[in-house]
Amino acid sequence: MSRLHPIASQGFQLSKNAYAKARPSYPQASVDFIKSFYTNHPIGSIKVLDIGAGTGIMTRLLDTEGFKVTAVEPVEGMRDQLRASLPNVTTLNGTSWSLPVESSSQDAIVLAQCFHWFDDITSLQEMHRVLKPDGHLFMIWNTEARDRSEWIAKLAKLWEEYELAIPLHHDNHWQKIFNTERAKELYRLPLEHKQWPLDVSVTHNSLWLRIMSKSYVAILDDGKQKKLKKDFENLLTEYGIPQDETPFLFCDNTDLYWCQKK
Repeated sequence: MSRLHPIASQGFQLSKNAYAKARPSYPQASVDFIKSFYTNHPIGSIKVLDIGAGTGIMTRLLDTEGFKVTAVEPVEGMRDQLRASLPNVTTLNGTSWSLPVESSSQDAIVLAQCFHWFDDITSLQEMHRVLKPDGHLFMIWNTEARDRSEWIAKLAKLWEEYELAIPLHHDNHWQKIFNTERAKELYRLPLEHKQWPLDVSVTHNSLWLRIMSKSYVAILDDGKQKKLKKDFENLLTEYGIPQDETPFLFCDNTDLYWCQKK
C-alpha cells in the first residue's frame, strides 16, 4: 500500500467539519508523558513531526507545550482546517510514504488516530529516515471505552455494521507490522504501551457529530445515515440519556504506544 485509502481520503474530506467540532482531544497526562522524554533539552528545540495531523487536535497540544511542530496531512479539507486554526504551525501536504522533510531532522514523530491507515514497512522506513538517531515514534489513539460502559459498547456495535473492509485501530491488526524482521532492524522493539481513561462531556448533537466524523459513516448514503441516527436515538432512549443539549459523560480510553529508532 503506497497511497491514501479511498475511504480515508473521501470520508475525511466530507467529515472535516464534524471532525474538527466533535472529536475529543487527548489527556493532558499523555502529552506530559511525551514531554517527559525531553526534560534534558529546551522544549522549543525539540522538532516533532505530526503525521496524519487531521484538523490539528494533537498539533494544538504539541504546539501549546512549546514543541517545534511540523504537521503533515494529505487530505486537503483537513489541512485547510488545520491551517485556519493554527496559522503559525508549518503545515505540509504529504503522506507517511513520502514525508516532505529532511533525513535525520526530527526528534520525534507523533501519529494521532491514524497509523492503522498506513501500517506498512514503507511507512516505517520513511519515518526511520526522517528521525534523528534514537528519535521516538509515538502512536496514540482515543477509543470508545466499551470495557467501561455497557451502553457505549452497544453504541459501537451500531456503527460496526458499516465498517466494511477498512483498517481499524481497535482490532490491533496494525501491530503485526512491528513483528516483522525489517521493523526490528529499524526500531527498538517490542512497542511500549501506556493507557489513560478519558471521560469527556458531550451532548446528543455533539455525539452524533462525532459518529458522523468517522470516515466510513461520512460516505454512507442518506438512507443508511438516517437508519444509523434512528438506531442511535433509540439506544439513548433505552438508557435514559438526554436527547436535548443536556451534557453527559462519554467514556474513552487513550492508548499510547512508542518505540525508538535504532
